[in-house]
Amino acid sequence: MSDAARAAARQELDVCLTRVDSLPGGGRVWRELFYAQPFGFRPLTLSLAVPSGPGPRPVVIYIHGGGWMQGHPHSMHPNLAAMGFVDKLLAAGYAVARISYRLSGEGKFPTQIQDCKAALRYLTHHAGLFGIDPTRMAALGESAGGHLAILLGLETPAEFDGEEGLPGPTPTLRAVVDWYGVTDLLVLDAQSLPNARFKHDTAESAAGRLIGGQPSANVDAARHASPVTWVNANAVPMLIQHGVNDSVVPPGQGESLHAALVAAGVDAEWHPIENADHCFIGADTTPIMPRVLTFLAKHMA
Repeated sequence: MSDAARAAARQELDVCLTRVDSLPGGGRVWRELFYAQPFGFRPLTLSLAVPSGPGPRPVVIYIHGGGWMQGHPHSMHPNLAAMGFVDKLLAAGYAVARISYRLSGEGKFPTQIQDCKAALRYLTHHAGLFGIDPTRMAALGESAGGHLAILLGLETPAEFDGEEGLPGPTPTLRAVVDWYGVTDLLVLDAQSLPNARFKHDTAESAAGRLIGGQPSANVDAARHASPVTWVNANAVPMLIQHGVNDSVVPPGQGESLHAALVAAGVDAEWHPIENADHCFIGADTTPIMPRVLTFLAKHMA
């Protein structure tokens, strides 16, 4: 797409900036913002809720899961919805952006992280209008979204920035909250628990579809898509919360990331959730959000 065509498409999509509603408890919400228009694909969208009160507000970017194959930023497992974490973040004074990204059937990795970074650039570009602080942004992702949130907090190749959406540098996050995200595609099966529901090292698995082939037969691609590959001292602080009984993404994934971050000198917290399967099913979830809010308060001040 030419620069002129991109500009024309951008102008058409910017009408979304005027479509703002009031939140029930005060504040504003943009329910559908078009942050990028990849040629030949659907427009990429995000929603943004900004609580009332003086700004600019710090921002938490929520990234949904679904094995990079399915999911929507406004649809989540009932166990997560019951936690009310979005409302808790708003009540604590954080703006909450829920972003979409292209799924593995629409593009192989690094398409997904490129889209997430385009969403960050969009929020930064319009920060004044939204009343948000682009220097105080964190990401919270679950499962596949956890994988993408972690990557947003790491120093990664320029290729991961992509060319979609608004130009300019991608802002640096202050912190990342990882809920049971994938961190190393090559050891998923080796770390799986006896109750594992899936075999990961196949071309048809979620990981295989993400990179376009069986991970063990495409080692370079699997490493390229694995957050542990990119851990160094420049990573942002991370809180890793993972169920000890996770039958989808083994807890060893979180432990491995934590160990790599600590070895690199990064401020990282490991919070295993007892009795929890994927999506924290089966656990007492009450300690999760207090830990999240304490972590964010420490790093987003």
